[in-house]
Amino acid sequence: MACSDIVNQIKTNESEKDDDSTERMKLKRPYPFPSEGEESLSDEIVPEAVDVLDAIFAALCPFSEDSSTSNTSIIENTNNASFTIKDTEEIKSDDEIIDDNNDCRANFSVEGENQTETINEPFEDIYDFKNIPLQVTGAWKEFGIGDNYTRGCKWAPDGSCILTCSDDNILRLFNLPQELWDFTKWQDMPEMEAVVKIPEGDLIYDYCWYPLMNSAEPDTCCLASCSKNTPVHLWDGFTGKLRCSYRCYDQMDEVTAARSLSFDADGSRIFCGFDKTIRIFNVDLPGRNFETRQTFAKKSGQPGIISCFAFTRQNRNISAVGSYQKSIGIYSEPDGELECLLEGQKGGLTQLQFSPDGNLLYSGGRKDSEILCWDLRYLGEVLFCLRRSCVTNQRLYFDISRCGRYVVSGNNNGIISVWDTYNETVESEYNKFRILKPIQFFLGHNDCVNGISLHPTYPFLCSSSGQRKFQDLLSDDEDGMFTSKSIQRDNSLRLWWVGKGG
Repeated sequence: MACSDIVNQIKTNESEKDDDSTERMKLKRPYPFPSEGEESLSDEIVPEAVDVLDAIFAALCPFSEDSSTSNTSIIENTNNASFTIKDTEEIKSDDEIIDDNNDCRANFSVEGENQTETINEPFEDIYDFKNIPLQVTGAWKEFGIGDNYTRGCKWAPDGSCILTCSDDNILRLFNLPQELWDFTKWQDMPEMEAVVKIPEGDLIYDYCWYPLMNSAEPDTCCLASCSKNTPVHLWDGFTGKLRCSYRCYDQMDEVTAARSLSFDADGSRIFCGFDKTIRIFNVDLPGRNFETRQTFAKKSGQPGIISCFAFTRQNRNISAVGSYQKSIGIYSEPDGELECLLEGQKGGLTQLQFSPDGNLLYSGGRKDSEILCWDLRYLGEVLFCLRRSCVTNQRLYFDISRCGRYVVSGNNNGIISVWDTYNETVESEYNKFRILKPIQFFLGHNDCVNGISLHPTYPFLCSSSGQRKFQDLLSDDEDGMFTSKSIQRDNSLRLWWVGKGG
């Protein structure tokens, strides 16, 4: 399969977007969640020289203690730009829309003080990012006050619970509080507690949900993880018990640990990343039976450790593979032939994610302040770039709303940024790619925001924070090695309301 074949396969006929939308009933805006364990938000944001965006944040956002509940938002208006993703967006035909995303509409009920309101509107219209999101609840005690920082958070595919990873090598599952569905009880919302804890033996490299997970079908409630010096594990989402293992062996017939993993779009296979190698397991065949693909051989191909994967239900004939050597490989499936190699990321790839229509591919890297948006209809072309603060080697996750309009990402300084892909892009003298400016950013944590995940159905956003920190060294004139100054940490999971309100 050649590159031109993939391009023709991905392209769809352009059509006008339906502008008709159902007018939404007004909801009473709830109060933010008060927490005694929450640290003061009065710390001044210090701009970091490596990222121009931080200077903009510091100049435009004088954050104060009530910044998370302020009604003032900063909106970027880019009227001088000439290019917009909305003008080039491709709309799928009706027979291509998957069953669980039909019409891209949300239909749910929320209890009010004297009535229950039913909301039925397009997914892109249920969000309200013009106002700063409201913090509803969170989890602080679960992660303690030490160096047990979080390492991402992910909603379950059915939206029933949240999965987190932390530095103590434990995967935690949090159920949503019952009070969440009654706005009148949000002021007294309890702190979230983990209902299931899954300990791994060593450092957790990667983890993911089974893509067809549904709480009504217990067999589908499972998740996979890979950690240092251990096989790939498949865990039960209800009990936290180990269901089975997938063992990878090297050329010396020794067990080797995967550095990344992901289910494919239909959940039938598990892709595991290694150094210049991908190993693929059938989910229903645990053990040591796997397919091996060499990504780099005879000085050609995709080099480096395979760090992330991406799949789309809209086109199951391709897969996207990221490497710590700053490259993205587009492979044909199921034969695994490398069709194109995309280069342009400044740091090693840490996340890849397709847009819901399968036409765009978003990529982010470590120590890389850019999230790039690639147009797969014109392979090798970057539509625009999203700027964020990322100065660490850890994964800083981003997420895309279900209809593909909004992109949300955390920053190294505790700020959460939101972009509207329907807005116009602008030229930048600092970057060769066009820039899409954020429509909203707010101080969500007092530390690095490494985890971002949008609820698959409702207007909720979860975020997690924390990073490894060390004591400052003393000068040569002082006795000892480290200062006694305490280190400020914010290791927490937080739940935000990003819907419309009165």
